[in-house]
Amino acid sequence: MLVVGGGSAGCVLAARLSENGRRVCLIEAGPDYGPYAEGRWPKDMLDARQLAFSHAWETDREDRSQLRARIIGGCSAHNACIVLEGAPTDYDEWGHGWSYHAIRPYLQRAERQLVVRRLTREELSPWHSAFVAAAGDDAILHPVNAVGSVRWNAAFAYLDPARERDNLTILADSLVDGVLLEGDRAVGVGTTAGDLRGDAVVLAAGAYGSPGILLRSGIGPERELPVGDGLCDHVGVGFGFEGTELLQRDVTEFEHSRPLYTAQVTVAISSSVCPDGLYDLFLFPGIDPPGEHGYEVSVAVFAMKPESRGSVRLSSHDPRAPLAIDHGFLSNARDTSVLVEGVDALRRLTGSDPIRSYGGRETRPGPEVDALTHVRQAARGFFHPVATCAIGRVVDGGGRVYGLDGLYVADASIMPTIPRANTNLSTLAVAERLAETIGEAPAL
Repeated sequence: MLVVGGGSAGCVLAARLSENGRRVCLIEAGPDYGPYAEGRWPKDMLDARQLAFSHAWETDREDRSQLRARIIGGCSAHNACIVLEGAPTDYDEWGHGWSYHAIRPYLQRAERQLVVRRLTREELSPWHSAFVAAAGDDAILHPVNAVGSVRWNAAFAYLDPARERDNLTILADSLVDGVLLEGDRAVGVGTTAGDLRGDAVVLAAGAYGSPGILLRSGIGPERELPVGDGLCDHVGVGFGFEGTELLQRDVTEFEHSRPLYTAQVTVAISSSVCPDGLYDLFLFPGIDPPGEHGYEVSVAVFAMKPESRGSVRLSSHDPRAPLAIDHGFLSNARDTSVLVEGVDALRRLTGSDPIRSYGGRETRPGPEVDALTHVRQAARGFFHPVATCAIGRVVDGGGRVYGLDGLYVADASIMPTIPRANTNLSTLAVAERLAETIGEAPAL
């Protein structure tokens, strides 16, 4: 069995399928630095305190929203280590055998495998503590996949215990061109290391990579499958603040005894059009290490149930060429309205104490820029793309590509709608569940 993509989903699939005795080859376009215990991983990829983009795929233009990791462990190896599940209704709306009841055991299993722990108040920086004090019950202290200050990515959690298995091969630095077909059956993949054959092919290259591979294989409009359509990501805008002398003093003192993390708290609030009365906006405060003017603080606001949709297309049939990604941000006017409400809520919150005593003056975009203007000019993604090989449109509830035997997709691309949370945990859970059903399919 061939698993294409060594990111979060691919690590789960390779570990679980080989655990059940299947011969598995995991193919990853980026490097594999081996087990954590061997000490060969780059420092930035291990540092849970900050995002790390040194191992990112090439993009077709300057577009931060497209960034994704090209390394074993995938985006779990460079993200902010936030492990949140969506609201139950987010999963109930997927259909085709999926629901919160169905996925919940796998969310819990993934949390255990990642050794997730919830941050305590004592670990929060002064900046993040101020948001907890101001937001009250709306503040979420992050559950994190960090062991000490090490980003405990999916490769460490899933692959390291499996690496010694004779029935698991990890093929790194190998770019997959497309799926090899014999009639309506997938029989392997073409890669930069040559053709590889397998009794089944499981794509786990993410919401950009998986549709790219299918489209290069002629699996899309030619077979009346909307591959690459429906791209969705949380959309938001960021704000910068000057950082007062009090902030500089208190954070400096804090960092003498504790590690300083960029992200520790999320504030979940509702817009006036929230579909179920729970929440549909995240406020996301961040703090960066001191630069020329000391510690830098920011807050972003994201619409967590956006209705705008985009697409993934090919810019070339060369697998080395960047994909043509159009997020379609704000193409639905409702998302603009929700974000404007979020900006107003953010400004009210940051204008109150104790946040104001630390943040001080808004420097980006500045108080003179109204909410609507800033939303229209600065909208960006949250690194949570989904829905480009969606359940019910491209694959069935078991991840099988419609009309083809032996071909599956088992990553974030199959989520037909986006959970209102950072998507890494949901991606792991999708892979956990599908590893069981795919593993039960008879080998040919």
